[in-house]
Amino acid sequence: MISSYLWRVIVCIVICASYSCNSNSDLKKQTSITSELMKAELKYAKHFEILKYDSVISINVFNPWQFAKDKSFNYIFSLSKTNNQKTIHIPVKRVICLSTSHIGFIATLNKQSNIVGVSGTQFIYDSLTNALINKGKIVDVGYEQSLNYELILSLKPDVIIAYGVESQNIGYITKLEELGLPIVFVAEYLEETPLAKAEWLKFFGVIFNLENTSDSLFLVIDSEYNNVKNIASKFTDKPTVFAGLPWKDSWFIAGGRSNFANLLNDAGALYIWKNDTSKESFPLNLELVFNKVSNADYWINSGSANSLQEISSSDSRLKSLSAFKNKKVYNNNYIKNSYGGNDYWESGVVNPQIVLKDLVKIFHPQAFPDYKIHYYKKLE
Repeated sequence: MISSYLWRVIVCIVICASYSCNSNSDLKKQTSITSELMKAELKYAKHFEILKYDSVISINVFNPWQFAKDKSFNYIFSLSKTNNQKTIHIPVKRVICLSTSHIGFIATLNKQSNIVGVSGTQFIYDSLTNALINKGKIVDVGYEQSLNYELILSLKPDVIIAYGVESQNIGYITKLEELGLPIVFVAEYLEETPLAKAEWLKFFGVIFNLENTSDSLFLVIDSEYNNVKNIASKFTDKPTVFAGLPWKDSWFIAGGRSNFANLLNDAGALYIWKNDTSKESFPLNLELVFNKVSNADYWINSGSANSLQEISSSDSRLKSLSAFKNKKVYNNNYIKNSYGGNDYWESGVVNPQIVLKDLVKIFHPQAFPDYKIHYYKKLE
């Protein structure tokens, strides 16, 4: 879900006790491995690692929720079938996704037909996934505390792909574990750079036994992203930029070391909160934000707004901002379905090179003369 990118998560230590958290020494005991595991190359991602030995692959996921420290989860995958219940046989055939961002990775590998359940079918944009939903081949399993456990059990998933949860939501993770269901955390939304997020494609390459494919695809993503970044770096005039939309009495701000801040920097822009040292989002008083962003050049990612009128209707003071008055407001919701399911949060996660090119074109209109922005639209 989109909201997974904004959650401020403090997970109680009980989840580590209830969730399967094996060490690599456990892996060796379970698989009779006596030599060292070979570590696969990850260029950017910091929240997971891949270790290999023959037909066995071990993936460690680190700190898969915001503010987590020294937490790790180990998952064992094997090309050979085993009686060990903690080992997941690959390639997986039946997958349940609890976040729409997972769909983007799976669609990139053309494995939508392996999805049997998702949370929030109405919010999915991918056309093939929607076709499978309409045929009844993919069903909605509910969301968080409203998960349909009986339905999930009946789907017999090889793996359930989850994401970091808030402490009050521990119940549904532990319940899935108690039912003997294989759950893995994917923490791509916590990575600090767009390429680190996209590199989680290699995780999905492992579970579908498509490592060579995922590696090759990521090489292209990496090369194209850095080519666009290099072009953006040559522009000396860097516009100031802010993002978001007020919510009640607060405005959530992405930290100066966040993925979003790094994306703006790569696009040749100056993020208003670039000097902040946090990686996570945080709420600020509206008056403070208004004063800080009043003269900024551009305003992007303005919530669900589709027009300037919608923005001003939410708070008339927003009309006084320079970016609003100069009509330099762009939102990342150009490609969406009738329920608001936004492709930016699906395919955009695994196509940061396109997102970056959009932003470079917005901030530096002289760049890429024949290019039409893909995920963004200018609000009128």
